Amino acid sequence: MTITHFVIIAVCAYLLGSLSFAIIVSKVTLGKDIRNYGSGNAGLTNAYRTMGAGKTLFVLIGDIAKGAAAISIGAYLAGPIGKLVAGIFVILGHMFPVYFGFRGGKGVLVGAVMLLLFDWRIFLVAFVLFFAAVFATRWISLGSILGAVSFPITTFAFYRDPVLTAMAFGMAVAVIFMHRSNIVRILHGEENKFSFKSKKTIEQSSSDGKEHAE
Repeated sequence: MTITHFVIIAVCAYLLGSLSFAIIVSKVTLGKDIRNYGSGNAGLTNAYRTMGAGKTLFVLIGDIAKGAAAISIGAYLAGPIGKLVAGIFVILGHMFPVYFGFRGGKGVLVGAVMLLLFDWRIFLVAFVLFFAAVFATRWISLGSILGAVSFPITTFAFYRDPVLTAMAFGMAVAVIFMHRSNIVRILHGEENKFSFKSKKTIEQSSSDGKEHAE
């Protein structure tokens, strides 16, 4: 991979990653910033908890699309290494979006898209660990952390490439770092459990505001 290709991939992936669809959807549809509600995180889980399934579907589609677009650019320009470079920078963009004051999500969904497009076997291992952890504990964060931990391990197991493994390790560390507050709550048994019942906190807040205005 040439330096030119690296710069193109990194810039394109970061700018795509910075399109935080949780923030975009909450602002466009509700006139609110999702980061002021729920966990304060601009991610898929908080979107579901605070906006409901309907609006979260648009967040899901947008985040999958930006991840797929970034990884496709990386693959076209530099193959497998290009995919991982794109993965690193699209996740960084999602976590620290330049368009939204560098306060974004935790990179789990975008990372999952990257894993799927990089190697379905690596994705499958991470997904099984994620699903098993969430099924057993209903802690989305624990599933995300275990999935991230598996990434460098399976990358080394399947590729035996120190560069790819180091890049995978870096991405895993970034995702785990973004979950540091969740880890503290897990250790204290205080982490929020996932529920299919959405509270739609933002919509309730909007309705309450209208009632007070009237």
